[in-house]
Amino acid sequence: MNSRTSIWSSIAVVSLLAACAPIRTVTVSAHHARSSLLNNTVDFGWDGGAVRPDLLRSMGVELMIHRATRGGTKMDVDYARREHAARVAGMKWGAYHYVNRAGHLQWQLERFIHEVASTAHRHGTTTYPVMMVLDNEGRDRVSWSQLAWAAQHVRAHTGAWPLLYCSVPLPGMPGFAQQERELEALTSAERQVLKTCGLWIPRYGERSSTHMTFSVPRVFGTWTFWQYCGDISGHPKTALLGPEFSGDVGGAYTRSGGRGSLRHFCDRNLFNGSHAAFEKFYREHASAVSAWR
Repeated sequence: MNSRTSIWSSIAVVSLLAACAPIRTVTVSAHHARSSLLNNTVDFGWDGGAVRPDLLRSMGVELMIHRATRGGTKMDVDYARREHAARVAGMKWGAYHYVNRAGHLQWQLERFIHEVASTAHRHGTTTYPVMMVLDNEGRDRVSWSQLAWAAQHVRAHTGAWPLLYCSVPLPGMPGFAQQERELEALTSAERQVLKTCGLWIPRYGERSSTHMTFSVPRVFGTWTFWQYCGDISGHPKTALLGPEFSGDVGGAYTRSGGRGSLRHFCDRNLFNGSHAAFEKFYREHASAVSAWR
């Protein structure tokens, strides 16, 4: 084998390994975000601030996702009042649970389901669909296999697959190799569960740019939601140029505390597809509490 053949063989092997890797990198441009993605989703956790869903609706926001519970014992005190306000404004609603591996996973999920159902009963909104979300990130995350089990547990009670919010490191970052091992060990049934649920990925970037690269496990096929702008400890970051991607929603949200110049920033999310695809995804992943088991 001559040197040229050897080089091409090495390139072919590297390409094949990359194609089979459990995690791939995806790059999204600002142009693609503007032209092909749907910028219509916000999310919140407890912060004591004021949210105006009516103003968010006027800005084109259709879906609000809010933390309901965290770990095994903590309930978000802002969840109930914002659920009611969002319903009055005619917004779609999602509830998420922040998973903590230190707690008993089944107890966490049952408390999550109970709190969401209890709020709906108090507000008389049991016939309105709610999309359940599992937030699995950072040092608190459970394995991909455990997350697939958790998704099955939620579906058994609600009749709909939850959306999965997951932080996936870029190659070379801490935790990347561990997640690759977990993904490689998944059964075919677990892979199908994850793919059916859909992936919500957080990736902000350290400064404005025209492109953003992030990691997507191949089991999902692609990502569904991208949290492109987040308010982290009062310091919002955005990956894309342009005021429409700043995360600043003005009077629609005023956070409690923090620097005055940052009080109107919130988490913003892009949906990977058309409005028709968004409506279809929500219909398939949201269910009314009145139909829960």
